Amino acid sequence: MTRFIVFANRKGGCGKTTTAVNVAHCLAMKKRKTLLIDLDPQAHSTISLGKNTHGQHTTSIVALLNGKKTLNDIIVPTNIDGLSLAPSSRDLISFEIEASSRKGSENILSENLSGTVNRFDFIVFDPPPTIGLLTVSALVAGREVYIPMPMHFLAMEGLAEMMRLIYTLNATCNPDLRLCGVIPTFYNKNTRIAKEITKDILKNFGKENLLPGIRMNVSLAEAPGHGKSVLEYAPNSAGAVDYTALTDSIINNI
Repeated sequence: MTRFIVFANRKGGCGKTTTAVNVAHCLAMKKRKTLLIDLDPQAHSTISLGKNTHGQHTTSIVALLNGKKTLNDIIVPTNIDGLSLAPSSRDLISFEIEASSRKGSENILSENLSGTVNRFDFIVFDPPPTIGLLTVSALVAGREVYIPMPMHFLAMEGLAEMMRLIYTLNATCNPDLRLCGVIPTFYNKNTRIAKEITKDILKNFGKENLLPGIRMNVSLAEAPGHGKSVLEYAPNSAGAVDYTALTDSIINNI
């Protein structure tokens, strides 16, 4: 069965897009056919995979949400064998503003994913770092939620807010939605603050929901500027090693 996974956090700068791109690449490397759906108007996942859709809104995810194209129409191949992309564009901003007041608009994405997605093993959603229509739409369409989170105390507030949203959507419109893991990012396990936050996560969510951490690594910051994942840009780096370990954990998280 196709697995629908969402990397979400309402706080920017948490490594969400970096995680979505590199986990998607790792999944493809492990012979899992994967589709990455970029729902962020900043289009950072799209850019990180060497694509640029500015001025090409008819081929972006907006065309699907507006009912002008099917999912199959907008999917583009990437340089990575087994990884496809539903690209984003700036037009998502106006779509979110216009559609937010429409009843049932949070279901548009999930309703348009039938059929074509069956040829993929994984659908990976990268929504924006907000709790608006686009993020809610991803969570309505998804099944497994993974929350990338930097190891500092202000991030705990964002984690609590994401959990409230997950519980609300689970109770109202997506009973299959589950938190499947918190991913420590910009991680240094030897710092006191990392140890304290790790302890809090274990206490509140259990050992099974604390996934392998992603260490601070300059290659992770450099790779998107070259339109590459870290596994393409620096395959022997700590970032590549960490995302490979994280992906193994996600694959085995059934």
